[in-house]
Amino acid sequence: MLRIPNISTVAVVGAGPAGLMAALTAARSGARVIVCEQLPEPGIRLLATGGGHCNFTNTLATEDFVRRFGAKRRFAASAIKALSGNRLRLFFEELGVPSHSPDGFHVMPVSDSARSIRDALRQACRSRGVEFRFNSRVDGLQIDRGQVTGILTSRGIESAAGVVLAAGGASYPSLGGGESGLGLARMAGHTIVPLCPALVPLLTREAWPATLAGVTLPRVTVRVAVSGDARATGGLLFTHKGISGPAVLDISGHVSAALMTHVSVDVMIDLAPDRTLEAWQGQIEAMRKDHGARTVLAMLASILPAALAKVALERADIPASASVARLSRAQSHKLIMLIKNLPLTITAAEGFDKAMVTKGGVTLSEVYPKTLESKIVRGLFFAGEILDIDGPCGGFNLQWAFASGFLAAQNPQIA
Repeated sequence: MLRIPNISTVAVVGAGPAGLMAALTAARSGARVIVCEQLPEPGIRLLATGGGHCNFTNTLATEDFVRRFGAKRRFAASAIKALSGNRLRLFFEELGVPSHSPDGFHVMPVSDSARSIRDALRQACRSRGVEFRFNSRVDGLQIDRGQVTGILTSRGIESAAGVVLAAGGASYPSLGGGESGLGLARMAGHTIVPLCPALVPLLTREAWPATLAGVTLPRVTVRVAVSGDARATGGLLFTHKGISGPAVLDISGHVSAALMTHVSVDVMIDLAPDRTLEAWQGQIEAMRKDHGARTVLAMLASILPAALAKVALERADIPASASVARLSRAQSHKLIMLIKNLPLTITAAEGFDKAMVTKGGVTLSEVYPKTLESKIVRGLFFAGEILDIDGPCGGFNLQWAFASGFLAAQNPQIA
């Protein structure tokens, strides 16, 4: 492993959460650190996370946390273990930003403000002498015999013994999202997995979800058969264009990726994942026996929102006014199957302007997971959303950003 003696210059491209963490970590190790950011201030996207509340991690144990990255969990493990959720909370507390978990899962600042985290990171960087170059675009990398030696910026050349690419992905272009960092990676010889929006609302071919706009369900399971049977359980929100909510957002990246090669993608929604087919059958039989005069709509509306119950009956071709006693076994079966497997056809995802994260990026096979260094160019590191790794809702992506920034700046090449 190449070692650069005494004061090395580290260039960090991007001043989001991954870039700020990388800059502070490198500076604490004694490096001279330059951060180039195309926007006029750091962490603008960070200010918008979690509706401004900044859910930056959660209370899952580290192993359980890592598992939620699915097929990418082995790659994510080194960074998450290097800076676990508990360590990250302690890190921010030492910067004067205590955190709490009001619901026992999501972790956010006690201030309830993303600004407190952004400002604490900026101040900590400045106190360590980090040099910020705002409104500064990085146009290229200097590479000599397989070793990065600097960056080419809109203001000139900056020599550096190590470079951390933390320029993010394409989501939220109005807040600085784009493909500039990926362009630099591509120039260095890296392969880029095609980008698509993730953690994003989905649009449906069917019109009926729009009639339920604003209706929420606290717990459903959404399944995408075309993507390796990907599924997620959580809340669902009907919108004027389709569906959203945590469960939908968590599978949206799989849907977006599938839509790159499919005109549409079918999803199935289990409206009551904690109630089995047998339980439904038993309840209807009990209702038929004890409350046979009650309408099917009244029965169903005791479990689901009334507006959704009405839609379900319409799609099952069952009159809302029919009594439970007159419900045939065939109708009962059709209704139960619809509740457990409500089909929707997804024709598109909302664009990058509505996406919380980007799916795709620098392919992981070309990066060492234990250091986040490029396998192609020595001294070139990656952190955050620029890599082809994304997690579900609930603080996973911010934790990854901070942890990967921390890990990328831990190595002797850049310290």
